[in-house]
Amino acid sequence: MKNSNIKLDFKKQMGARVKQARTMGGFATQKDLNEILVKKHGWSTGRLGNYESGGSAPGHDELLILSQETGTSACWIMFGTGPIRSDHRDLQAIRHQNLVHSLLSFQENKKEYTLFLKKAESNAEAIGKFIDNPFKKIGDRQARRFERALKRPKGWMDEQHIDIDPICNNFPEDLRELMLIYSELEEKDRVRLLEIARLL
Repeated sequence: MKNSNIKLDFKKQMGARVKQARTMGGFATQKDLNEILVKKHGWSTGRLGNYESGGSAPGHDELLILSQETGTSACWIMFGTGPIRSDHRDLQAIRHQNLVHSLLSFQENKKEYTLFLKKAESNAEAIGKFIDNPFKKIGDRQARRFERALKRPKGWMDEQHIDIDPICNNFPEDLRELMLIYSELEEKDRVRLLEIARLL
């Protein structure tokens, strides 16, 4: 039963990233991206919606297509780690992801959340806008306030953190280390790493 729950969570969390990748790619609705996926890649009209809802998870080929069409990293869509953009680190997206993950800890503790809001010099409505819209800019000053409120070191909001990703926490430590190494490599070095791994 426990393994089934992990698989279910994996699909749901990956689905949320598929949806975020679509939004970051400039596709406001599923229909906008679906038109391309259907015409260009021969997908069925319901496949994208099924991935976003967590009903099923995209395979390797589908991940590469989603990555290509949205300009995001296939590694990030699948595992939630590494640079979010396929070609560079997207500071805004990283800050958004770190904030979302951090606020999950307040779901069952309203007192702590209220204290966070006070230290961050913000309110629930303003924080909600950051959570709901990955394009809403989290400026440097606001990022530093969030770090202080979360008791994190300066610059923490600007870095990708594999240790706070709930999916990656289910994986062995050596696998998480390998994922992090892969995600930080340039494309040509990723190809070389895969070639080496296939020889083993």
